[in-house]
Amino acid sequence: MTVVAPTYQRADRMRRLVQALEAQTYPVDRFEVVIVDNSSTDSTAAELAALVASSPLRLRALRTEVNRGPAAARNLGWRAAQAPLVACTDDDCLPDPGWVEALVRAFGRNDRLGVLQGRTRAPDGPRELWTLAREIGDETPWFEGCNLAFRREALDATGGFDEDLGWYGEDTSAGWKVVDAGWERDFAPDAVVTHDLEVRTARWRIRQAWLERNLVELAGRHPGLRSTLWRRWAFRPESVSFPLAVAGLVGVLQHPALVLLALPYLRTRRSVLRHPRDLATFVAIDATAVAGHLRGSVAGRVLVL
Repeated sequence: MTVVAPTYQRADRMRRLVQALEAQTYPVDRFEVVIVDNSSTDSTAAELAALVASSPLRLRALRTEVNRGPAAARNLGWRAAQAPLVACTDDDCLPDPGWVEALVRAFGRNDRLGVLQGRTRAPDGPRELWTLAREIGDETPWFEGCNLAFRREALDATGGFDEDLGWYGEDTSAGWKVVDAGWERDFAPDAVVTHDLEVRTARWRIRQAWLERNLVELAGRHPGLRSTLWRRWAFRPESVSFPLAVAGLVGVLQHPALVLLALPYLRTRRSVLRHPRDLATFVAIDATAVAGHLRGSVAGRVLVL
C-alpha cells in the first residue's frame, strides 16, 4: 500500500502525521508514504527533507510546481505510487495505529473493491458555532479525501482526482468515477483517523458555500450522487426554504400573509435566532450556496437548487 498525503503550510502537522504513520501496526517495510508539498512557502520543504532522512518509513517527498489545489497534489502522489493500493489522508488528520492494516484487510476480502472509505472522528474538546468537526461514521456520497483508499487499477482506469475542479469535490469526483466504472465500494469502520477541530471564519464558510457548485455539477455527471441529495432537485432543505423566505419578504408589502413563507427557513436556523449577527451570516451563506447551486446546475446541465 502507498499512503498519499498533500500538505500546505503545515510543517508541524505534517511531522505529526508522519509520526502517526510510523506507529502503524502494519509493518513499516510493507507500505510506503508519499507526501506532496503543494508549493508551501514555510519550512515544509526542510521538514520533509529531514523526515525523509530520519524516518523508518519508506518515505518520499514530492513537490508541485504551482499550488492548483489538492486534486493535482493527490494525482502527483498516487501516480508515483509503487503499490497496488493507495490510501489518502490529509495533514490535519491522525490515523489510528491500525489504520493501514484495516484498509489492506478490507481490500483483501474483495477483488472487485475499487474505493473504500474509513471512519473519521473529531477529537474531544469544546465546540463553538463556527467550529468545523468532521465526523464520518458510514458511507457517504462525498468520498471525503481525509480517509479514502483506492485500488490503483481503478485509479488508472478512471483518471483519479478531477483537476478541473481543483478544490472542493475533487475527492467526490474520484470516488464516483470508480463506482460508475463498475467497481464496488465499501466502508471500513476499523480504519480510523482523527480530524483536527478547526474554527472557521464566516468568510471561509461563504467561500465553501459557493464551491458547492462543484458538487451540483458532479450530480449532473453521476446519477448515483444525485440520488443521495435531499431531493433530486434540491441539495438540502435550506435550498428551498431560503428562496421561499426571500420571495415572501419581497412580496410582504402587497400581501402581508406572504411573511409566512419565511417560517420554514427561520425554523431551520432557529439555533441562531437569538444572535442576529450570526443569523445574518447564515443568510449570506445560504444565499451564496443557492447561487452556487444554480451555477453548478448550468455547468452540469441539471437543475438542483
